[in-house]
Amino acid sequence: MTTKNSSQRLALNTVATYSRSLLGAGLAFFSSRWVLNALGQVDFGLFSLVGSILIFISFLNSVMSGSASRHYAYAIGQGDQIEVNRWFNAALSIHLCLAISLTFAGWFIGDYVIAHILNIPQERIFVCQKVFHISLVSLFTGMLSVPFIAMFRAKQRIAELAGWNMIHSVLTFSFAWYLIHATGDRLVIYAFGMTAILFFVHSIQITRAALGFQECKFVIGQWFDRKRLKELFSFAVWNLIGNFGWILRDQGSAILLNLYFGPKVNASYSIAKQVSDQSGQLAVAMLGAFSPEITAREGRGDRASMINLSLRASKFGTLLVLVFLVPLMMEMEYFLELWLVEPPRYSAVFCRLILCTFLIDRLSSGYLLAVNAHGRIAGYQATIGTIEGLTLPLTWLFFYMGFAPTSVGIAFIITMLICSFGRVLWARHLLKVPIQRWIKKVVIPCCIVGSLAFIAAFLPNFFFQPSFARLVIVTGSSVAVYSVATWFVALDDKEQTFFRHNIQNLWKKLWRRQRHT
Repeated sequence: MTTKNSSQRLALNTVATYSRSLLGAGLAFFSSRWVLNALGQVDFGLFSLVGSILIFISFLNSVMSGSASRHYAYAIGQGDQIEVNRWFNAALSIHLCLAISLTFAGWFIGDYVIAHILNIPQERIFVCQKVFHISLVSLFTGMLSVPFIAMFRAKQRIAELAGWNMIHSVLTFSFAWYLIHATGDRLVIYAFGMTAILFFVHSIQITRAALGFQECKFVIGQWFDRKRLKELFSFAVWNLIGNFGWILRDQGSAILLNLYFGPKVNASYSIAKQVSDQSGQLAVAMLGAFSPEITAREGRGDRASMINLSLRASKFGTLLVLVFLVPLMMEMEYFLELWLVEPPRYSAVFCRLILCTFLIDRLSSGYLLAVNAHGRIAGYQATIGTIEGLTLPLTWLFFYMGFAPTSVGIAFIITMLICSFGRVLWARHLLKVPIQRWIKKVVIPCCIVGSLAFIAAFLPNFFFQPSFARLVIVTGSSVAVYSVATWFVALDDKEQTFFRHNIQNLWKKLWRRQRHT
């Protein structure tokens, strides 16, 4: 693939994922409110708690997913279609085994944890176990679909994948509207509906990949290929340490919150995670679009271009988070009241702290992709995973000392600051990228843009009381200043030329289409 074609593919994937992210965020704005009102704070918190158990059970599968995607993309970068098919069959065989074994073991582990460890009202224990059993079906199909979805990503068919995700968002939105009118135990109904939607989407994705990609051809003789399984596991073992640290941080903290403060605080924490996830969708989507191209360039031996792209991923990811973070930080209380009417206690503080954590993470996120593409991840993952895992004992220490539930956010920020700088040090060690280059290309321009946007968002507070009008003014002023500052401060000449060229091409296409109609 030529540089021009790869750039066009990257631009198409980015636009498609942005469109999916904006649609998903808009629909989630309404559906989350309906679900919270339908379930109530306690059941809403319990559902997120059951989700935490599922993530713990499936974490091994999630790290194998990253390993499969990396080996696919690397082989594609080398132009070897037969090798890609061998990697697919090896990955499929191990994911099928994982799906069966983890689902079977999870059934008994989840029942025990729900009944004997978590802080759940006595009358809801049986219902939570039923919800957990239903959710295991989607867990199984999700694990089985990983080798197929990884092929979409490795072949940079992100736009098509975004289309299936849009369908998932629309179905989830429609089901949330139905839930507020449903009769019976809505927690069970919600679990069944979400599982049915995921099963449907996963089935379509598996079928589409199996029929559409020659690399997804089943060859039983290539299953359990020792050499490839060894490489898949070797790469995944160190990813496992990094991912386990992340799971301990996010899901372990949710369980600690439940044990110390009960399911209502879980609802607040879940709301904060949703706000962070939705406001960061564009940044995450962009990272997903950049990832296969970064790996492919490393596979072609184009190290300099790979590093440049990873620095751009860090910068653009941070800038995209700032678009939403600045007005949200200023107007969080009013936004939550507008969204949820009666938001759970602590929600605003949780949201601000977790958004700050996400922003810090984005500053070095491109280096995460670069190190994974490089392949020597053992020391990196051991370091980052250990630091992230330390969030859990630090959170426990805060709770033990009698601090408020929101102190978990302080623990998040402390460990993420160390993690982010740790990535920079590992990039210097493995890729020979000077720290000063990251500071100059990412930190300084993002800090200038963020500071100017915060000043613009803060000024309306002197003239207006909290209201929808002030929310609009704060958002408009911060976005306007952000846009100007991004263009003149954050983008270099090549990036300005790239955006100008693509905007002009888009305008010409729209003008021609209008003339023909």
